[in-house]
Amino acid sequence: MKTQIKIENCPQPFCVIHTQEESPQIQEIAQKIRLMDESGKNTLIPAWDGDYCLQLKPQEIFRIYSMDKKVFVESEKESLLLKMRLYEFEDLAEKCGWTDFIRISNTDIANFSKVTALDMSISGHVKVNFTNGKTAMVSRRYMKKIRDLLNLVRK
Repeated sequence: MKTQIKIENCPQPFCVIHTQEESPQIQEIAQKIRLMDESGKNTLIPAWDGDYCLQLKPQEIFRIYSMDKKVFVESEKESLLLKMRLYEFEDLAEKCGWTDFIRISNTDIANFSKVTALDMSISGHVKVNFTNGKTAMVSRRYMKKIRDLLNLVRK
């Protein structure tokens, strides 16, 4: 793909894509550019509160969860609608290097930088406690992955 950089006096960098027709690949490129800051890192996640789009930084997110066939982002104060699937967020987090986001169940991805404790009961159920006082359950299916990522594997 041909690229060109123009040096101009403008308050904020912006990008224009010239194309013969809009394709899924072009839309994907545009979405990646939209999520980037000036350093080239993806730093903002668009989340929706009704008709309003709010931009969240990854460090503001406690968890991403699905409920009633919709995906939500939980921040300190509120839950907002996320217009992407859980697996799409997982892919985005992996591409951006956000290693704190770990899938804990089929319906939840937790930001482990916001976790205060893992509450492990005798029955085998594990609860994740967040710094905002809320909790989420870890499914047994994902426990090995979480133990490996947190280096809790017994030797």
